Amino acid sequence: MKSSRVPSRRSLLTVSAAAGTAGVLAGCSPFQNLVGDTSGEPAAVSVEGTPVQVGKLSEVPVGGSANLNVEGKPILVHRPDEETVLAYSAECTHQGCKVAATESEIACPCHNSTFALTDGAVTGGPAPAPLPRFAAAIDGEWITVVV
Repeated sequence: MKSSRVPSRRSLLTVSAAAGTAGVLAGCSPFQNLVGDTSGEPAAVSVEGTPVQVGKLSEVPVGGSANLNVEGKPILVHRPDEETVLAYSAECTHQGCKVAATESEIACPCHNSTFALTDGAVTGGPAPAPLPRFAAAIDGEWITVVV
């Protein structure tokens, strides 16, 4: 049987407010996950894709990092020593804000998530997963990243 009763304006406003509040709270949830791995451990290095020369080795000093845009993807390149370069997604796994390296870690300015420079693992904050990693190599005077 169908009811012909029309909901009151107050009922509609209450339900609408509750639904809106739930949506806002879900958007702030620390359990959001943009990459699918909730362990916080280092991500596997992606080797599928196209090798791209992203910059000159001389532009990233030993111990330094650089934020680059590679084929539309924000990438953070870190050079821990003379012979090694590491590449990570520069998008925080919490809500996609752009991260940057400090002297000791990778930090997200939006909600204070932090990641290890050595492997992209979560070291603090609401980020639910490590930064995705990309294969990176030194190719003569160039840094090459597989994206």
